[in-house]
Amino acid sequence: MKKSLEKFHDDEEGLEALQVVMILAIAAVILGLLKLYWPRIRTWFARETENIVGDSTGAGGFGAP
Repeated sequence: MKKSLEKFHDDEEGLEALQVVMILAIAAVILGLLKLYWPRIRTWFARETENIVGDSTGAGGFGAP
């Protein structure tokens, strides 16, 4: 039993494919969360860009009258 477990543990065949599957799984989770929270992200981004663009109007944008 111990020998077969050591052999299984030391076997690196298929390791690259497993790594690819793990990377794809992580990417899928990130994309899923992005899709779930996209309305909040879009609203936040629009609000912040409007703040930046709205604040930059005027004489230099440094609060000068």
